[in-house]
Amino acid sequence: MTFRLVAAVLGTAALAACSTPAQAPKPPLTPPPATTTADVPGVDPAAWFEAYCGPLGVTEVARREIQGKVPEGREAVKAAVVRWASTAAASDRKMADDLEKLGPMSSDVSNPHERLIKSLRDEAKRFDEASTRLAALAADDKFPERYQQVLATSGANESVQMMFKQIVDVPKYKEAFRANKVCADWQKLAGGK
Repeated sequence: MTFRLVAAVLGTAALAACSTPAQAPKPPLTPPPATTTADVPGVDPAAWFEAYCGPLGVTEVARREIQGKVPEGREAVKAAVVRWASTAAASDRKMADDLEKLGPMSSDVSNPHERLIKSLRDEAKRFDEASTRLAALAADDKFPERYQQVLATSGANESVQMMFKQIVDVPKYKEAFRANKVCADWQKLAGGK
C-alpha cells in the first residue's frame, strides 16, 4: 500500500510537472514607434551667406586690380596676379574656417556644407601653389600665357561652386541668398568686370 501511495504521489507530481499552467495571453506585438530625426535648426542663413560671400568680394577686388596695373608694366601686373592668387587662397581658408565654426544652416544641408568646407580647403592649397608658381615666373611677354597655364592646373575648384549651388538651390535658402546684401554687393562687383 505504501508503494502504491508513493507511486500515485510520484505519478501526480510527474503529471503536474509535465503540464504547463495556463498562462495569460501575451499582448500582440506592436512595431516600435517610428524614429524620425527632427530637423535641427542651425545657423541663421544671413550669417552663413555673409561668411561665404564676404571673402569673395575681397578676391574680386584683387582680381580687378590686375586690370588696373596694365599701364604700370609687366612687373606690376605680375605682382597683382601673385597677390590675387594669395588673396584667393586666404579668402578660401577664411570661408572654410568661418563656415565650419558656424555649422550648417540645418541638417538637410549638412552633407554639402561639410563637402563645401573640404573643397574650399583644397582650393586654398591649389591657390597657394599657384601663387608660388606665379611668383617664380619671369615678368616677360610670355607671362600671360604661362599665367593661364598655371591657373589651368591649379586654382579654382569646380566642386566649391557645385557644393554651394546644392545649398543655395534648396528653396528655403534661395530667397535668403538673394536678399543677402553682402552677396548682392559681391555679385554686382563681379558682374561689373
